[in-house]
Amino acid sequence: LRRHGIRLKEDLSLMAKNFLACVALPTCGKALAEAERVAHPLITDIEAVMRRQGVLDDNIAIRIAGCPNGCSRPYVGDIGIVGRTPETYALYIGGDFEGTRLNEKVFDKVPYASIPQALEPMFALWHRRRDAGEGFGDFCLRFGVDAMKQAAISAAAGADWAK
Repeated sequence: LRRHGIRLKEDLSLMAKNFLACVALPTCGKALAEAERVAHPLITDIEAVMRRQGVLDDNIAIRIAGCPNGCSRPYVGDIGIVGRTPETYALYIGGDFEGTRLNEKVFDKVPYASIPQALEPMFALWHRRRDAGEGFGDFCLRFGVDAMKQAAISAAAGADWAK
């Protein structure tokens, strides 16, 4: 399997093990954007950001859905990514790993390729300012969802999605 590029369980980060995606396009007629078919490249890009920020070994629940119906339950994960149009996604933060708390929308139309860029300053804050053992969603609530959003806006240097 490894010879053919298949990652085994022991090769996956905690984030990759807990990442959920709905089937989205082309299977679901309600999908507005990709989810399952872009999950693996997105995981790889988010892992790179998490590695740079020193949080790759932390438990985090990231969920992506191709439409607002949210079949992968993006509204309760630490991070929710919800398809809005082809290639753009709403970004939610502040849920929890267990899926028992709703998160809050911080951006409405983030291009797919910019999702890791939007998350990187938030991961940096989480790494630097969290309490011992504090999950990402819990940190977002304690630190402030608006403060997390402002950190991403500042780092985005005027990108159209950072509004």
